[in-house]
Amino acid sequence: MSPAAGRDDVSVVSTVGIIVNPHAGKDIRRLVSAAGHTSDAVKIGIMRRVAAGAFEQGVERVLMSTDTHHLAERAVDGLDGDVEFVDGPKTGSHLDTVAAAREMWKADAGAVVALGGDGTCRDVTIGWPEAPLIAISTGTNNVFPSNVDGTSAGVAAALVATGTVEFDATPAKRVELTIDEPGKDAVAHDAALVEAALISTPFVGARAVSDPASIRWVVACIANPATTGLASIAGRVHPVDRDGPGGVLIRLASPDSTTVRRIRVPLAPGSFATLDVASIEPLAESTTIELPGGGVLAYDGERDTPVSADARVSVSITPSGPCLIDVESTLAAAAVAGHFDVRSTTTASTPPSRKDTHGD
Repeated sequence: MSPAAGRDDVSVVSTVGIIVNPHAGKDIRRLVSAAGHTSDAVKIGIMRRVAAGAFEQGVERVLMSTDTHHLAERAVDGLDGDVEFVDGPKTGSHLDTVAAAREMWKADAGAVVALGGDGTCRDVTIGWPEAPLIAISTGTNNVFPSNVDGTSAGVAAALVATGTVEFDATPAKRVELTIDEPGKDAVAHDAALVEAALISTPFVGARAVSDPASIRWVVACIANPATTGLASIAGRVHPVDRDGPGGVLIRLASPDSTTVRRIRVPLAPGSFATLDVASIEPLAESTTIELPGGGVLAYDGERDTPVSADARVSVSITPSGPCLIDVESTLAAAAVAGHFDVRSTTTASTPPSRKDTHGD
C-alpha cells in the first residue's frame, strides 16, 4: 500500500525526502585498501537528479537534509520546485542522518532517498524504522543500498509519495540485538540491516574493521558472496538472499577451536584476508540466540558498542526493517498503467461521417 493512500487529511503535501551522508565513501579504508572515493560533486549531482525526477513526476515538495559540507544548498541551485531544508544538529557524525530521517518522518514524507553505504542506511532507519526507502550506493560497503540512477530513483519516489503507484510495504529483514550488561539497570537494544559482528578490540577507535584476526562472530541477514566487508564472510560460506527468510551465524576459529573451513574474503575493496571458520549455523527467522561478548559490537561494518566479557548478547533476525521501494518494478508498474503517457490538452474534432448517397 502506498504511504499516500488512505490518508484522511487531504491537505497533506506529497513529499520526497533526500538524505545524504557527506562522509560516506571517504573513511580510513581509502588509506588501507583500494576503496574508491565518492566526491561531494558526485553526491551533489545525484541529489539534483533525484529532486528533478521527483518534480518531473508531480511531487509537490522535496525535503533535503543539511550537512556540514552544505551539499544540499549546492544541489538545489537552478532547480525548479519547492525545496525545503531539514536542519539538523550538524555534528558531522551519524547523528545528523538519524535526526534528518526523524524530521522527515514527522513531516509525513511519502518516500525517502538516502545516499550512502550500509551504515548510512542503518542510521536512516534508527531515525525512521519503517521508512519507505530508496537507498543509493555512495559508501564503502554497499550491501544494502543499490547502484541506481538518481533520476529514476526520484521518479520512483514520487510515484510512491503521490500514491500513483502502490508498492510492497513489507519490511526488510534486520539483525536485532539485546545487550544486558551486569551492573546496568537498563537493557540496551540495537539493530543492523546487513550484519552484526563481535570484534575483539577494547575500544571503538576508527570505526572500520580492518584486522581479520579480531573478528569473533558474524550474524548476517544478507550474505551475498559478491559483496565486500563483514557480510562477505557469511556470503562465501552460506549465502543468504535479502528477500529470503532468516540468516546465518558464522563463528571464527580461535586457537582452542577446530577449523571447519578456511576461506579468502574481501574485508575491504581490493583487500583480501584468510579466515578460519569454526562453525556455520543457519538462523531461522525470529529465533533468539545468545552470543559471547568481550570486545566491540560492529553494526553494518562499523564498530560501535563496547561490551564486556560478562555481557549477555541476544541476537535474532526479524522482519522489522525499512520498507524498500523497488525502483525498477515501480517504474514498470507506472509504464504499464500509462502514467508516463503525455495527455493531449486539446480534443481533436471528429470529422462528420459522409452520407451514403447511393440511391438518392
